[in-house]
Amino acid sequence: MPVDPVRDAAIDVLLRVFERGVYLDRSLDKTLRRKRLGDRGRRFLTNLVYGTVRHRILIDHALKAICHQPLEKLPFPILTVLRMAVYQSLFVDQVTRPAMVHTSVDLAKRRGHAGTARLVNAVLRRAPQSLEDVKLPVRETDFAAFLGVRYSLPDWLVALWRAEYGDVTAEAIAAASGLEAPSCLRVNTLKTNAGELITSLAASGIAATKATVIPEEVTLASGRPPTRTKRFLEGHFMVQDAASMLPAHLLEPHAGERVLDLCAAPGGKTTHLAQLSRGRAHIVAMDRGRFRLDRVAENVARLELSGVSLLCGDGTRPPLRGGFNRVLVDAPCSGLGTLRRHPDLKWRITERDLGELAALQGALLRSARDLCENGGLIVYSVCTFTRQETCDVVADVLREGGLEAEDGPEFLDRWKTDRGQYQTLPSGEALDGFFLMRLRKAS
Repeated sequence: MPVDPVRDAAIDVLLRVFERGVYLDRSLDKTLRRKRLGDRGRRFLTNLVYGTVRHRILIDHALKAICHQPLEKLPFPILTVLRMAVYQSLFVDQVTRPAMVHTSVDLAKRRGHAGTARLVNAVLRRAPQSLEDVKLPVRETDFAAFLGVRYSLPDWLVALWRAEYGDVTAEAIAAASGLEAPSCLRVNTLKTNAGELITSLAASGIAATKATVIPEEVTLASGRPPTRTKRFLEGHFMVQDAASMLPAHLLEPHAGERVLDLCAAPGGKTTHLAQLSRGRAHIVAMDRGRFRLDRVAENVARLELSGVSLLCGDGTRPPLRGGFNRVLVDAPCSGLGTLRRHPDLKWRITERDLGELAALQGALLRSARDLCENGGLIVYSVCTFTRQETCDVVADVLREGGLEAEDGPEFLDRWKTDRGQYQTLPSGEALDGFFLMRLRKAS
């Protein structure tokens, strides 16, 4: 019996992620470009790899209860086959149990030998058929272990969220971070509007709706972003989470102003700034990665926006002088607010990384302060919600003087947590977790 090509491709993706440390989205994109799969196969492949990565700790917990040898002693391709099989058993309703077992045994023969195939067959015939069959740590006696296993989170992250938000909110964040994020589009309002785009997508069989008060947001009911459609190619929208649209609205660029996007790639916020200013602001999009700037240029061109200049440079040592009316610092961060979209970050980011990132973020915010004219505006944003990368970074810079927190547009008040400070959590309106701060430089 030939091996299932979609599941076999999924194993390739997962091995690159787990063994070689390749980013999940890049590993999947590489396979999708190389394999000739139909839309259904592409959707199933995406489901398999994202789900297996997202629920890895829970899956391993279930495997340890039914596998007679330590998981670390198994050949890694065979462990990967088992992990993907248990994911299907627990979370993929359309896959029958016999299909799960037989396809996994075929994969074990291909990735190993007859002996490993027999092992896989024996283990999976004991596999739990639903989450109710998995014996989790007792919530009442070991809440931290329960959260870590049920929602597949590293111990340090569970401890951090509990310390900063309390048990109730920590569990809500954990549960939301383990869900699949909906695809969200940012409408190019220079070409169309949300209502027209929703109608156009519906005519193509793609269901979409307005899910937030953010003017440009359109959220798909299901499926991957329609990036092969005429509307996309003609620049009618950009793929971008709704929370990621807030920084440009908080900065409020105006025609005739000099605006700096200090960490611009891949261009979502740069193009949004150009869109909001109707191409009449002079926007400098800076990033230290030359090839990353190519992405910015591609998005600017596809959306047919004007007023954007590209500059390759390190934001902590910027190769330009001050005098900018407005500066956006969308700083590199842990990305923990985007776990729904990038579940592999759970296995990449460590607690030690937070301190190093906070130091970088502080340096970038100080650069923004120096480059901003007196009386100008700065917006600091990160797609995370750890205190170390958010409030603490801003507080350190504010103590040095010269900046003052200032409130933004009223429609952002639903996310306001303090003067000039805004935060979204994945446990809220199905947004990514973002922190934003608006600062006015003293005259």
